[in-house]
Amino acid sequence: MSLRIKNILTNRVSKLTLFIFFVLIVSAFFRFYRLEDFATFLGDQGRDAIVMKRIVTLEHFPAIGAPSSLGQIYLGPFYYYLVSPFLLLFNFNPVGPVFAVALLSFLGILAAFVAIKKEVSDLTALIFLFLTLFSFVNIQSSRFSWNPNLLPIFSFFTLYFFYKAFTTESRLFVFLAGAFLAFSFQLHHLAFSLVIPMVLWYLLLFSRTLKNKIKQDIKQFILFTASFLLFSLPLILFELKHNFLNFRNLLTLISEGNTANGGGFIASFLLSNQALYTYVFQTATTTLLPFLLTVSLTIFYLVKNVQKKKFSLVNLHLLNIVFFLVFFSLINTARNAHYYNVIYLSFFVILASFSASLDKSKTAKTLVLILCIGIYLILNIRNLNYLFKPTKSQMSIANKVAQSIAEHTPKKNFQTIALPNVETDGHIRYFLEIDGYRPLPADTTTPPSELFVLCFEKKCEVLGNPQWQIASFKDAKIDTIWTVEGVKIYKLIHNQQETSNPNGSQYSN
Repeated sequence: MSLRIKNILTNRVSKLTLFIFFVLIVSAFFRFYRLEDFATFLGDQGRDAIVMKRIVTLEHFPAIGAPSSLGQIYLGPFYYYLVSPFLLLFNFNPVGPVFAVALLSFLGILAAFVAIKKEVSDLTALIFLFLTLFSFVNIQSSRFSWNPNLLPIFSFFTLYFFYKAFTTESRLFVFLAGAFLAFSFQLHHLAFSLVIPMVLWYLLLFSRTLKNKIKQDIKQFILFTASFLLFSLPLILFELKHNFLNFRNLLTLISEGNTANGGGFIASFLLSNQALYTYVFQTATTTLLPFLLTVSLTIFYLVKNVQKKKFSLVNLHLLNIVFFLVFFSLINTARNAHYYNVIYLSFFVILASFSASLDKSKTAKTLVLILCIGIYLILNIRNLNYLFKPTKSQMSIANKVAQSIAEHTPKKNFQTIALPNVETDGHIRYFLEIDGYRPLPADTTTPPSELFVLCFEKKCEVLGNPQWQIASFKDAKIDTIWTVEGVKIYKLIHNQQETSNPNGSQYSN
């Protein structure tokens, strides 16, 4: 009899393992299929690729990262150093950093699954794996190279290592918690909100163990702070050199209030909370239902765990969600999907934990759970249809535009700019540099001898344009006009220069 039961259990485990393996294969396909064709490669990605290229060629090692979209606050250089080896591995094809993001995101989810399986429960980990692997917003962010796209993984492990640090008293976990907080902060400054739930969670834990752990915890926090400062050193030096520019801009961003949201903090909180549910479930909803769900989940875990003095990893993730929404509601900015990267995995942990806590002995509740997960999968996977549609690779387009400029043999001190001024040309500059043609830096004051204007609209007024690079190009005239992949390119020279194409003819490539 016991042998029969053992065989049944073994058979069930084998089927579950095969099913999980199948799920991993499908979700990996969604992340890696035709990366080069569908990956976003525009000005920001080109700018980053240039920096990475100069790192791996040992030309320049930056001490600061890209500017954040939040009030021109500069990020740290961690992301550049993390993914730049993949640019070299792919022989300077910019799909290399994209592959790095997809790979690290996928492996990070698997590592998070193992951590939750160990610290919470098998069922919670399994539901978490499903929710995360098939999240449209998670899949989409893993398919192009950008600083914030790795933040979900680093935020999760910041909280995980912090939890382990103060439940196991391991110095290694303390060091890793400080390091991952520094890395997260360099990926996006909204990650600084992680400090609030960590401190509050510790205070709840500390109140229970005040007499026994105070001296040990002080040592832990000293090591944690030292680790954070060590890996934040580039940003610290930047702040000291530039009179705390980032800190002042962040304070300004918060102090500006929420006038753009038209209703103060409460309205901003409701909108912030609503946007989270919209991105997670990929469907429009009112502000009331998401608010009620967030309140219900918060009360559920407060009653279930805090009163029983259970300060679990799940509690830490719940605090992360609540205090991020509070912190984010103080900032006057659009509610873009990538701003929630700090809490996506925390939200999946809470949903998975709550789902697993349902009474599994009741068939009706089990069926409801399966139905809800099924609807979630349909809502998210339906948006992945772009993977199967024909498209023009942005990398290929940028390369063709750059090659067409190179065919006009630009002089050594030439410059490129994009119109309208909301566009950037970093992606074109990257391929020009790879081909051995390096434009003058975008912010240079050195007067160029030739100016290539990239027009991304149907019509651009080039001569007399107030764009400062054009306005400062003295005595300008149009030498040649041509079009490549829908981009109209104007070559400007000075009047005293010889015209390579006197008629200023237009042709298409």
